[in-house]
Amino acid sequence: MIAEYIAQFFEDAGIMQNGFSFQAGAGGINLAFAVYLRERMIKKNVKARFIRGGSTKYLVEMLEEGLTDYILDGQTFDLEGVRSMRENANHLNTSPFTSYNYHGKGNFASMIDAAVLGATEVDLNFNANVVTHSDGFLLHGIGGWQNALFAKTTILAIPSFRERIPVIVDKVTTLVGPGELIDVIVTERGIAINPRRKDLLKTVKNSSLPIRPIKEIYTEVNEICGGKPAKPKVNMKKPVAIIKWVDGTVIDSVFQVDA
Repeated sequence: MIAEYIAQFFEDAGIMQNGFSFQAGAGGINLAFAVYLRERMIKKNVKARFIRGGSTKYLVEMLEEGLTDYILDGQTFDLEGVRSMRENANHLNTSPFTSYNYHGKGNFASMIDAAVLGATEVDLNFNANVVTHSDGFLLHGIGGWQNALFAKTTILAIPSFRERIPVIVDKVTTLVGPGELIDVIVTERGIAINPRRKDLLKTVKNSSLPIRPIKEIYTEVNEICGGKPAKPKVNMKKPVAIIKWVDGTVIDSVFQVDA
């Protein structure tokens, strides 16, 4: 359902048009989104200029069907991606150290019309977390997630809760992405658009999509889950990781969780 909502949002918001570009990860929702978007592109006879990979067989199919001119690939996620890069001159190997380099002229992250990403938490100010869960334990590194936020429209595809733990929270456990760069939150219980993006709110005003304020979704999910979870207890004297922004600025820290 989330994947279908995103594909429809691309169309209803006017993102899906000839010459557009997009990026999608390799998670389950993102894989499904590419399938649904492909169907809409075929129906509307729309062709993308390029797709930013991580490539999968689904993106390879779009390239081979003429639905995009290029795949600009930072990593291949399956053997079809490897095969395509070997055989297709329009499946281009790109280095994230160039394409995601905030200081470099080869940075095309900001040229992408829309990026569809995931998150472990999102808060009421659209700040997002990808390195810890709500229990405070470190999950993994950031990778290129922050860099992808520079797309013209950044969409986070998330379930409203995981294992009875709300994903939309009052304040993220760890700040990894500032809310000013996150435009749309898509859940199975509705779509929240950042109030900063008045253009998107206006464009989808008459859409059949379930556009809702983020606080409304937050309140509903807390009721379903029996209230918001307690914040983790951490030892503020024992940092285990620091979170840097793309320019090297430290924006948060992860501390040892008291068991």
